Amino acid sequence: GSGEAKGPAKAKLKEALQHACDFFRFILLHTPEGHEALQYLYSRGLDLDFINHFSVGLAPKQSGLFRKTMHANYISDEILLEAGLIAKNQQENYRDFFYDRITFPIHSATGSVIGFSARKYKEDTFGGKYVNTPETPLFKKSHVLFGLHLSRKKIAKLRKAIIVEGQVDALRLIQAGFNITVAGQGTAFGEGHVKELLNLGVEQVY
Repeated sequence: GSGEAKGPAKAKLKEALQHACDFFRFILLHTPEGHEALQYLYSRGLDLDFINHFSVGLAPKQSGLFRKTMHANYISDEILLEAGLIAKNQQENYRDFFYDRITFPIHSATGSVIGFSARKYKEDTFGGKYVNTPETPLFKKSHVLFGLHLSRKKIAKLRKAIIVEGQVDALRLIQAGFNITVAGQGTAFGEGHVKELLNLGVEQVY
């Protein structure tokens, strides 16, 4: 649709993103391909507790599998496209936006999934190290601080924040009890992000 998504449309986008999150988790935890990705995560010192707690997942390599599964859940291409979960190529063919990468859900401040940050775990995977959800009615990159929904209360209370670059670093610190941590999504940490923190009354940043 044009402009800002209205209430019901946003609810549909959130539903699609939650379904995606569940699908990626299933692939990570219950498939041979997922087993390889799990080994990678374990080698980085992350345990199953961490993986479950933060809903880490895996976008499978097989093209179209995600889209097919979403259709089986009655989620249309139109919604998937608007949620940034599929993309169109020059030939107007649809493709899964995320594939062959470990997925970290990105949440709104209130806790619903609004996008994903996906990291390659094999050298030969095509593209950059991280692929993030494109701009959507729910996901505005310049404002979204990764981990904020987990750290927001404590940041507002202590008026302090720890800022790190990567998702895993943020989640590790939060898991260790430093739940005043956020990550700047690996993109340039900009004015929008600073405003989000100032709105919470932050006076000190590490």
